[in-house]
Amino acid sequence: MKAVIDIGTNSVLLLLGSRGADGAIRIERDEARVARLGEGVAKRGALLPEAIERTIAVLTDYRALADEAGAPIEAVATEGLRLARDKNVFLERAREALGVPVRMISGEEEARLSYLSVAREHPQVGEMRVIDIGGASTELAVGRGEVVDGVVSHKIGSVRLTEAHVGHDPVLAGEVLAIEAAARQAFASQPLPASDDLYGLAGTVTTTAALLLGLDTYDRDRIDGTRWSLDEVVALRDALAAEPLSTRMERPCLPPGRADVVVAGLSILRVALEHCGAKTLVVRDRGLRYALL
Repeated sequence: MKAVIDIGTNSVLLLLGSRGADGAIRIERDEARVARLGEGVAKRGALLPEAIERTIAVLTDYRALADEAGAPIEAVATEGLRLARDKNVFLERAREALGVPVRMISGEEEARLSYLSVAREHPQVGEMRVIDIGGASTELAVGRGEVVDGVVSHKIGSVRLTEAHVGHDPVLAGEVLAIEAAARQAFASQPLPASDDLYGLAGTVTTTAALLLGLDTYDRDRIDGTRWSLDEVVALRDALAAEPLSTRMERPCLPPGRADVVVAGLSILRVALEHCGAKTLVVRDRGLRYALL
């Protein structure tokens, strides 16, 4: 048994589980809590004290769950912390809370691990593209089976682009266009030939599936592996952008910590699908924590 913690810009994730002799992952617990460690960090270059406290509170709870299960902890942090000049303040507090140091990983390692979390379950697939839309960065990896051919960590994310471009409620059409333009500019550095499927990870993508399925509560078994067209993604994005935040927050499976940034996340997803020439989004409830396990 092992506990893997992924400290992201918007969410903090915990995977408690083990890998059997057959290579299959046995999940005891898979938790996601919004702490928004990276609130404002792209503009300020520093972490907010309240964001640090929110995240430490989550880590304290996660350590209790790991201790109860008798599971050693491995913890990593991503772009929200990479951006902060005062990252060492948080890293010391996190080490005290968890009893182990937190490893800050590069965007390239983040992309590689995200890719492997999917590829190890689809070894028969030829060329594969995997996207992980985070709060401050978006990783797009390309490979064949378990061989990673190329990875790029793009400096765009649901929180980062919301903070940079959204100032109205509901979101204005011009603000959506500005988010899409920022995403296109970022992805332009990674030209790719067309591919039918794009495998998607993380909160924006799994929330998209939950909303399109019309679920009252999040159900990973129903969400994982679902397939959606570009038109369905765009229609959902447009519907959410037209709603006031208060209305969005009334939707099941769209909590406050996701509702305010979901339009930017879906806009990144829309541009990514177009950039890859993909006809279908394949949703996987996976992520780098699975590869680390």
